[in-house]
Amino acid sequence: MIPHDPGAFTQGLEIRCGYLWESTGIYGQSSFRKTDMETGEVLDLFRLPDTVFAEGFTFLDDSTVCLLTWKEHTAFLLNPWTMTIENEFYLNTEGWGLCYTGEFLVQSNGSSILRFRNPGDFSVSDSLYVTLNGHPQFFLNELEYRDGQILANQWRTNRILFINPENGHVERFINLGSVTPASGGVLNGIASGEDGTLYCTGKNWPVTLLLNNL
Repeated sequence: MIPHDPGAFTQGLEIRCGYLWESTGIYGQSSFRKTDMETGEVLDLFRLPDTVFAEGFTFLDDSTVCLLTWKEHTAFLLNPWTMTIENEFYLNTEGWGLCYTGEFLVQSNGSSILRFRNPGDFSVSDSLYVTLNGHPQFFLNELEYRDGQILANQWRTNRILFINPENGHVERFINLGSVTPASGGVLNGIASGEDGTLYCTGKNWPVTLLLNNL
């Protein structure tokens, strides 16, 4: 495990260009930050406007980040190196989690439905109804795309769901209840390393967990 800022209300987590990137929420405290993958030190931080509640994000390429807001119906395009907002899109639903398949942005809004959006204009191309053994899975939150699957934190649980993007079936899930720290809030943050290691953290957690062979 590595240290994590316990003041960070984590909304999104991703590895890119040798750094661990994170978005944090709360009105007046929302941020996008670059951190050291080994020490957890915050190397650079961008404060979002006080009027927005930042949510999940994903990289479109090495110099473009798409970041959601919760109820503001806005998705920002950020340059992670200059820490500036370069564009924004209208979002016709709440924003929760976001990942990129290389073709589509996949967005959650707390329901059991994932929306596939075109990265060029954020228009909805398709939607996916997520089920486990035939039962809808609600509270889909922070997302990560890995090895052809969509990984989703499920709010109000300690579970990470592994979702088939073709049919929405949860093919398996892991429960991190046994390794969740005593302090902090809910699990919310999944980033996949090049060696397959999952970096997992949560809202106001003091640590980021490194999980192998998952």
